[in-house]
Amino acid sequence: MKRPFFLFFIGLVLGEAVAISLNRIGFFVMALFLFILILICFGLYQRIKRKRSPLFIYAIIFYGLFFAGGLLLLRAEYPDTADQMLAKREIDGTLSGNVEFVKKTAEGEYQLTLSEVSFWEEGKGSLKYKKGSYFFENYKLRAKCRILKIKVSEKKIYPGDQISCTGRLSAIKETSNPGEFDARTYYYSLGIRYQFFGKAISRKKERPLSVYRMAGRVRERMDAVYRYILSENEYGLLKAMFLGDKTELSSEEKHLYEENGVAHLLAVSGLHVSIVGGILFRFLRKRKFSYAVSCICSSFVLLFYAIMTGFGNSVFRAVIMFLIFLLAQYFGAEYDMVTSMSLAGILMLYDSPLRILESGCIISFTSIFAIGMIVPFAKELEEKRRKSKLIPGEFLIESKWKKRIRQAFLTSVIISMVIGPLLLRFYYQWSPYSVLLNLFVIPAMSPLLLSAITGGVVGLFQLWAGMAGCIPAVLLLRGFHVIFQFIHKMPGAVIVTGCPSWWKILLFYLAELCLFICWYYRLWSVGCVFILILIAGRFCRPVPPLQISMLDVGQGECIFLKTPANETILIDGGSTSKKHIADYTILPALKYYGTDHLDYVIITHTDEDHISGIRELLEEEYPVKNIILPDTLAMRLPEQKTGKREVQEKDRESKKNILEVIKKSNANVLKISKGDILQLDRISLSCLHPVKGWDDEDVNSGSIVFALSYEKFTMLFTGDLPGEQEALFMKEVPSPVSILKTAHHGSKNSTTDLFLKMVHPQKAILSAGKNNLYGHPHKETIKRLQKNGADIYGTLWGGAIHIESNGQKYQINYFKNQ
Repeated sequence: MKRPFFLFFIGLVLGEAVAISLNRIGFFVMALFLFILILICFGLYQRIKRKRSPLFIYAIIFYGLFFAGGLLLLRAEYPDTADQMLAKREIDGTLSGNVEFVKKTAEGEYQLTLSEVSFWEEGKGSLKYKKGSYFFENYKLRAKCRILKIKVSEKKIYPGDQISCTGRLSAIKETSNPGEFDARTYYYSLGIRYQFFGKAISRKKERPLSVYRMAGRVRERMDAVYRYILSENEYGLLKAMFLGDKTELSSEEKHLYEENGVAHLLAVSGLHVSIVGGILFRFLRKRKFSYAVSCICSSFVLLFYAIMTGFGNSVFRAVIMFLIFLLAQYFGAEYDMVTSMSLAGILMLYDSPLRILESGCIISFTSIFAIGMIVPFAKELEEKRRKSKLIPGEFLIESKWKKRIRQAFLTSVIISMVIGPLLLRFYYQWSPYSVLLNLFVIPAMSPLLLSAITGGVVGLFQLWAGMAGCIPAVLLLRGFHVIFQFIHKMPGAVIVTGCPSWWKILLFYLAELCLFICWYYRLWSVGCVFILILIAGRFCRPVPPLQISMLDVGQGECIFLKTPANETILIDGGSTSKKHIADYTILPALKYYGTDHLDYVIITHTDEDHISGIRELLEEEYPVKNIILPDTLAMRLPEQKTGKREVQEKDRESKKNILEVIKKSNANVLKISKGDILQLDRISLSCLHPVKGWDDEDVNSGSIVFALSYEKFTMLFTGDLPGEQEALFMKEVPSPVSILKTAHHGSKNSTTDLFLKMVHPQKAILSAGKNNLYGHPHKETIKRLQKNGADIYGTLWGGAIHIESNGQKYQINYFKNQ
């Protein structure tokens, strides 16, 4: 059988996939069913053919890996004593272990990765279980741990050191918002299960001859060389590309690379590893070094570089594959990329079964599968297709360069087709021009990285020589910047698609297969009809529901609405407990829901916890068509006169900043007051408060209150309105209200008992941060809501809250439970 290791790898992956999809009992039932099926199939074969099938041994190994994969994943997901305890609370204590990787942030803090970790609770020992309760006593954690928030001290910490640190241990939280970076899955895939917020750190043991320490020292010195000889922008790019550290990378450059579909250049991946190892191996062989010397030197340098950059998933895969390539070279065997990939996959999933869930790992292996199996097949078919046009006795005549360009373009198209649906699933957008950009960007990475290596190494001895060595890299980076900016301004440069479900991903692949068949057999009319059917199917789909998402922004509030007619509304967007929520929370959520602009941004009032993210969006020039403000005297533009009363200084400064940003934007500014209605197809938003010209020194009292109506579904949005103002409009609210957005994060001074009796909400949602300084939501508010029969959902308990309604019925759930 050709490529048996690929079959074994598929068995391991399927075992883990079944364990993820089904519960533990379901997996064992499926494993038993598969075992019986294999026995029946081979029993029938032996009875009919009167001989044993040669594939029987392969089937047994396949089943063994299937069963092992499921067991490994179930074991990895099963919480131990520490996991169960940390799911309930964070624990103060002392942590000790061996440093594997050190990163310094732009804020001057260490981020450390520790292995062989032991933990002691403050005043106790490590975690034990006895007689129905937990207690701590000398306990070794089962996985690696990240240490955060440690200030860089005079006594430097290097990889290989054994350290002790005091602080607070916690579990890595699962993502709570749509589109948000899934830190838990990413770190679990690397074998990191815990995070520790440190206070003080001390070195217990120093290992000067550790390979980890030497790699860390070289990384630190090369970082210093790049920082000294390069400009700030190029330093951030080269540090990300070569050293695998994005802490100095500007958000503008990061977005530019992401939206042009070349973000893979900013992470140390298989491309970088193959370039580093391949250049050295070819250099040594050209200098007549033996295969043994060339393989040993290349292996050492490659492993050293992988340790230096943190040994990410793509690097781990590429290192294993390159080592297999070197072994094939040494023994004179034929190297098969798919077999090499399969061996790497088996080893990686055995080391950390949860790698199967990590997006970067999935895309990395899918790309190699495309290059090793699908591209050669497509090239073979393409040659047959070209020869089919020839008349008997005619030969193809083509220049070498033309053939290379044609095959490179075909390779780029095939890889884009294979990984494209996965990119939509994990990153929610597509860059059509990336197919062409990668044609010259990927070949240009070889001289760029060679220049970066030369400049970094030579710069350790002479800075002027390092500066000269980095000149080609600088020129290429500047060329990339110019080209990417030009492409980014072209129409259709970025297509935001949203997050397709897995059945849609399958349909994408089937559609691509049909189009490929039409291309190969030159069935142009059939292909055109097929494309028209796809387009018609998109327009003939059922009317989508109204979607409402209250995002988890900590202590703040942000609500996103998407109507059946694809009109988009953002109601507030701010936080006082989270920084950069536009980049890390709001924008990812908008992409997740397939939104590349906002039709309306409604600012209910100008408290910082409601506008900080909106300010960031406008400063980044995110497309916003209309901004709606309350028509109160307090909401005058900076050059206009204020009302007769003065608001608090902090609130006034916050209001002034947001209004100045609004004025600089291209958005149309609308003022709204009681009686105004915003009609969006079959959905209406009726403003109930404030009256026009409202003037009060309390900004919250002028919050916009509006009722949403969509056939039988109603929802009331109340901003941060105090209880005193609720009596002004509560008789005008249609009762009962399907869902109430609880005012002022659940403050006891809002949502009065009389108000609840009048509106009688079926469900209530609220936004507040865990352990916030204000104690939101207050117990009094919770009791009043429960007394009036409302089911309560809060972002502090379950993360983002998602609501869908077709106008007749509605569903409400936490995003992570969907």
